[in-house]
Amino acid sequence: MTTALTTAWPEGVIARYLTVAGAALGRDDIAVDVSDKGEETYWRYGVTCSGCSMTDETSERDRADHSAQAHAERCRAVPRPTA
Repeated sequence: MTTALTTAWPEGVIARYLTVAGAALGRDDIAVDVSDKGEETYWRYGVTCSGCSMTDETSERDRADHSAQAHAERCRAVPRPTA
């Protein structure tokens, strides 16, 4: 059975890597996002995990993608539910 992944990406996100937890639960919103923060900052690319709230910043796109993918491959965290 295939589940369609249709959660809209947040504004500014240029890449998304599904975490282990997101894949297991069929939830594409539990992911690691790479966002372009623009030219106004040295740390142009931000990496954020919606499962465990890990963050990272870098000035290189390739490094941001590598960091995001490496984290997504091992993150099993699930965000705390809201009431």
